[in-house]
Amino acid sequence: MIRAEVDLSFFRRFLWITIACLVGTGWCLFDAQVTYPRKLKIAQSYESFPQTAEGTRQWEQEAKNKGWMPDAPEKSSGELEVSILNQYIFIAVCLSVGLVMFFKWYLPRGSWIEGTDDEIRDSRGRTFSLNSLVEIDRHRWEEKGIAVLRFNHEGRKQKFILDDFKYQREAAGKILELAERKLESLLQESQTRTEEGL
Repeated sequence: MIRAEVDLSFFRRFLWITIACLVGTGWCLFDAQVTYPRKLKIAQSYESFPQTAEGTRQWEQEAKNKGWMPDAPEKSSGELEVSILNQYIFIAVCLSVGLVMFFKWYLPRGSWIEGTDDEIRDSRGRTFSLNSLVEIDRHRWEEKGIAVLRFNHEGRKQKFILDDFKYQREAAGKILELAERKLESLLQESQTRTEEGL
């Protein structure tokens, strides 16, 4: 029996994306709860004064009393309200992406593929007999480490994907060799039967 355990280094990238999404969520939450509301309060106060010379003097006095910069705010209160809303949208996006990436990192832990002379099975309970193998597509094996094993199961064609980036490379390669030997044997038997039938 050959067993290919999951290669967690492949899935580690999803953990880093999850962490980046959490940092982004924290940053957006801080801006939505602290930074922009403070700027909004200043902008609303500035907008409450008339845009006249007297209004400007009153604003400067108000700003001085509250410890604010006397300059006019860069954004209007309306723009800042939109900015706050945008931060909550970014939070929702970051949390959604982060959650998906977390599960892509977490769920494969402990998974495996096993191959014997008779069958190939995985940790999810999928099993197929090597006697039902009809084709092996390995055109992406050299560059990407992906081979597709096609087999018949209960009258339907199905496929089993071997990926040597997701699973231990050497063991996955040995499972592929095992399947190739079996398919070659099946094809020879089929050819012999065909020749005998003639």
